[in-house]
Amino acid sequence: MTSLAFSTPGFAEILVLLVLALLIFGPDKLPGMARNAGRMVARFKEEASGTLDELKRAAEYDELRSVAEELRSTGGELASTGTELQRAGADLRRSTARGGSGSPRAPSTGEAPPFDPDAT
Repeated sequence: MTSLAFSTPGFAEILVLLVLALLIFGPDKLPGMARNAGRMVARFKEEASGTLDELKRAAEYDELRSVAEELRSTGGELASTGTELQRAGADLRRSTARGGSGSPRAPSTGEAPPFDPDAT
């Protein structure tokens, strides 16, 4: 099975096409057709550029949306952690108010602070 590969036309091919176009359409219609072809190529380039810009904006929008989702998720985790910390603080205050061992006892006046030999 052979592969059909098209390459860029060379000078000879372009010259043959121009001569054929001149013979088929005539010298009076050929400049107008070339002008129209040029306009079509320019319009095609504009449309391709606009489409490429739209695709870039859409990709940036999708990236920003994923970052926003991550931030919302992190915010929810932070809020739940804050709620847990508030509950733990309230439980600690309640147990301390009842005389529980919520926090280490502060030494009274004249009493030496506790000594931890492993801390030094």
